[in-house]
Amino acid sequence: MLAHELKAPLAAIEGYLHIIKDRSAGNDPAVYQHMVERSLVRAEHMRKLIVDLLDMTRRESGTKNRDIIELDLREAAQHAIETNQPMAAERNIRINLDMSGQLTMRADRGEIESILTNLISNAVKYNRDGGRVDIVIAGEGGKITISVSDTGIGMTNEETEKLFQDFVRIKNDKTRDILGSGLGLAIVKKLVQMYNGEISVHSQPDVGSTFKIHLEATQPS
Repeated sequence: MLAHELKAPLAAIEGYLHIIKDRSAGNDPAVYQHMVERSLVRAEHMRKLIVDLLDMTRRESGTKNRDIIELDLREAAQHAIETNQPMAAERNIRINLDMSGQLTMRADRGEIESILTNLISNAVKYNRDGGRVDIVIAGEGGKITISVSDTGIGMTNEETEKLFQDFVRIKNDKTRDILGSGLGLAIVKKLVQMYNGEISVHSQPDVGSTFKIHLEATQPS
């Protein structure tokens, strides 16, 4: 699966480069500009796949250091939102954060931001133009609850059952042109389990999806 995920975009880039080299698409500069842009998108896809794979491998092997601190969840959420804001702005998608007051938990900043960034990224990618992403973070009884909802293409029950596995991506007519590594949600689930947590998803085709996470607020140093 990894070979396929790397070979497909590499073949696309190679094909574009041959066309550009031979000038076989005519003399319109806009055509070649489009090929360059598509190549950059494919290269970014491969880069993210490699980064996700290395991150997952380090976590599973126990070689990734954890820095457990008293983490401000609003700050972590805002950083994750800022990371995804350019992609959302391109499609006029609004990202909203609903969080009352200050909320902290004992956690590794990188791990929590990775959870939030992956969920928000998916909510934007699989959304409709002009759609909305709603993030709700709350705490009660030593538990942290994070909910990320979108107004996107949604999934069937059969499709949601396949999520959270390594290299699994939902492939249908609606997702054909959406790039992804198939590792994001698998990484999220592994991180959630490190906090003795649970993750669930509720989705409806053409309505949207909601991912909900429950985490332990206290972690050993």
